[in-house]
Amino acid sequence: MRYAKRPCHQIGQVFLAALLTLAFAATALAANPDYFYKHLVDINYVKPLVKVPKPEGVVLIDSRPYMTKYVLGYIPTAISIPDSDFEKKADLLPKDKNTTLVFYCEGPECKLSHNSARKAEALGYKNVKVFPGGFPEWAKAGNTPAIGVETVKDMLTKGESFLLVDSRPLVKFLEGSIPSAVSIPDSAFDKKAGLLPADKATQLVFFCGGYECPLSHSSARKALALGYTNVKVCEAGEPAWVKLYGASAAGLKVQSGGVEGAFNVEQFRKILAEKPESIMIIDVRDADEFKAGHLKGAVNMTVNELEKKLPGMAFDKPTVFVCATGARSGEAYYMTREMRKDVKDVYYLEATTKCSKDGACEIIDNKKK
Repeated sequence: MRYAKRPCHQIGQVFLAALLTLAFAATALAANPDYFYKHLVDINYVKPLVKVPKPEGVVLIDSRPYMTKYVLGYIPTAISIPDSDFEKKADLLPKDKNTTLVFYCEGPECKLSHNSARKAEALGYKNVKVFPGGFPEWAKAGNTPAIGVETVKDMLTKGESFLLVDSRPLVKFLEGSIPSAVSIPDSAFDKKAGLLPADKATQLVFFCGGYECPLSHSSARKALALGYTNVKVCEAGEPAWVKLYGASAAGLKVQSGGVEGAFNVEQFRKILAEKPESIMIIDVRDADEFKAGHLKGAVNMTVNELEKKLPGMAFDKPTVFVCATGARSGEAYYMTREMRKDVKDVYYLEATTKCSKDGACEIIDNKKK
């Protein structure tokens, strides 16, 4: 049998083509480590999935640890199923095995999402994918992240500088909200945008009525359009806060004391007796007066000291200023309202307060004297 001879240049071309094919194959293998799952998607695939209400037939899943990663920042609408707890939390996956599942974790070097994807496939899910860029790529691209209420609580406790915004209707806000939140209903965002800080780099955290509520997402987009550069949403919102930290801390229904800013004296007495930890009491008298006797749990801070500390103070629960007659406490109230327009849950006691060293106190409503 005779074989047709090929010119040398043709043989060289064939050999070169073979080398290129091998090179491309090697490059492809090098680009995706062997632990990568077989079905990958990019950020352009993920973006349309991040909206409320959630698209039907698809679930975004964060495979990272809950407290150390997820609550600190995650892709909005994603549910938390840490790979380490996959078997325990597999019941959070949809019953329909045709649902598209998109797993992600901490970037291309993170194996957790790929591990979880294979576990989901083993359970019979037919449309499983992995977004290898994960949360780091999402955040780096300038997209709005979500944070957990645990992180909001930590930020409040540490006194971090940020504005917490309740996007629900005002009537909901008045029924109870997360401490220190300012009410800017999404429906009135344009009218009340002036309540937002002038500094566009200020961190803004929007929340509303839970995971199914679109208002906080809507307000966050509007804030971004105004040029704010550090915008987050707390999707779990007020319901999760109440569940974790209690309704009294989430939003105390304050009864009026008869004049602007005055805390109802009878309600104040009741709170002192039943749940004093639900409010912050700041005694603005001088140190010697405070030492002579004060309300249990009160913190001493004169009006002059308050003026210096106000810019960085954290108001993580309803705050009531008290003094001997209601005069200095009223001054502290108006100073706070002027210097910290973001703080709404602040009041003063329009009462004559007398305390002995043993902690016994007499609180007399000035209106009834």
